[in-house]
Amino acid sequence: MSNPSLFASPLVRQAARNLHTVEWLSENDTWRSAWLWRQDFWRTRRMMARTPDEAAAWLPAMAFAVSCEKDADVLAELARQPLPEPLPSEALPWRDRLIQVWEQYPAATTLEKTIRLAALVRLDRRAERLPEWLTEARQAMDLEPKNRHFRLDALAGWRPRPGDAPPYGGKAEAAQAWVRFWEERYRTPGSEVDGLIAATALLHLAEAGWLPSGPSPERLREEFRQRVQQWLVSYYERSVLPMLLASVPADASAPERLRQDITDWLELSRENVHWEKREAVWDMLAAWQREGVLERCGISLLPDLARTLEWEWKDDVLWAMAGYIPGAVEVSAHPEAPGGDAGDHCPLGSSQSE
Repeated sequence: MSNPSLFASPLVRQAARNLHTVEWLSENDTWRSAWLWRQDFWRTRRMMARTPDEAAAWLPAMAFAVSCEKDADVLAELARQPLPEPLPSEALPWRDRLIQVWEQYPAATTLEKTIRLAALVRLDRRAERLPEWLTEARQAMDLEPKNRHFRLDALAGWRPRPGDAPPYGGKAEAAQAWVRFWEERYRTPGSEVDGLIAATALLHLAEAGWLPSGPSPERLREEFRQRVQQWLVSYYERSVLPMLLASVPADASAPERLRQDITDWLELSRENVHWEKREAVWDMLAAWQREGVLERCGISLLPDLARTLEWEWKDDVLWAMAGYIPGAVEVSAHPEAPGGDAGDHCPLGSSQSE
């Protein structure tokens, strides 16, 4: 009898191997009792996926892990795992299964409910779910501040799918109400963090063309960065910042504008900036690199990483920096690489110069 695996694609075979690995780990007593190990495992996996296939191959394993997980910190890391765009057609059922597992997760606390919502908002970007997300956003306004901010932060991560135009006709009401909700938060924020969250939500809508008469994506990006710079992060708001910046995509439409944007963000990676901001900024920039945006625009942050490593001490920030995976051009340009030549790859060397 023929082996069915011989007819499976490389993606399916890799997904099966990944699922088997996580299932095997789940049977280990130390793995089950050490939540930090599980969190580090998924954090490392998130930082290593560079191609759509590499990320997609972990979807079945993620669904299994979510179904077994009881620790909120590990759940939060699972909710942040990348979903490639476009998703390979073979992986569409895996994404749907992951959505189903998150839908059915028995969230018992306000925090767990928010984490589950954050995952669903990232995974299911259909406009048909906007009435549900809008209800959640309105109900979040009745929560105490620390829970309200985290809940709104999760909802602000919703982005229309690529190519999705604003709904029209009878379906337009919920979309328009969604836009109005965030515009009101943006114009009259109750606090610094409220304004930040609203700016993030509007940025996603503006980039999809859902704000024809609203602020431009460029203006929202600049205001968002300035608000992050001015924000005095409180103890209860520390979990908000990483989620906010993780949802902000790179502006790859104009390489020079992206170069200036990155230079401005690197100002928040300096030694005199609070470590939570340094961590979130490096996490965001490393994610842009893994997505290939910086490499396509001819940008290298290796000189900035090297300078920062001379003084950086905080392990959380170093974790984020470790997620920067040099591209092929950066590797070949290294002095010890055979025939090393920087070519057209331009470092942002002046961004943190003395």
